[in-house]
Amino acid sequence: MSDPTALEQYDACIEVQRAGDLVQSIEMLRKMTVDFPDFALAYNALAAFYKKTGDLDAALENMEKYCALEPNDPFGYSILSAYNIAADRRTQAEDALGLAQELRFKAQFQEKTDCPTEP
Repeated sequence: MSDPTALEQYDACIEVQRAGDLVQSIEMLRKMTVDFPDFALAYNALAAFYKKTGDLDAALENMEKYCALEPNDPFGYSILSAYNIAADRRTQAEDALGLAQELRFKAQFQEKTDCPTEP
């Protein structure tokens, strides 16, 4: 029998959280970040779960790691901005929001340039 994949372990962590055991889910996700340090979804979930517990420092740390692993995800930077606002870190919030807006603009521009033009 093979070891579970990162996605299988992630899904198990989410099921534990949905069953009501946020603390156990956080522990499972923390272990995942050791076993699969490049699996961005684990950091995203950790950030959300730490935010639920009120640990903004841990939420920010994990959201920053998620953004480092997924630098083209505008939604990640939007969440990072919101967490920075909650932590009263205005400059960092504005920086993250600026990155999110820049990425959205680039994506919209790319969509327009990918459209075929009529002859």
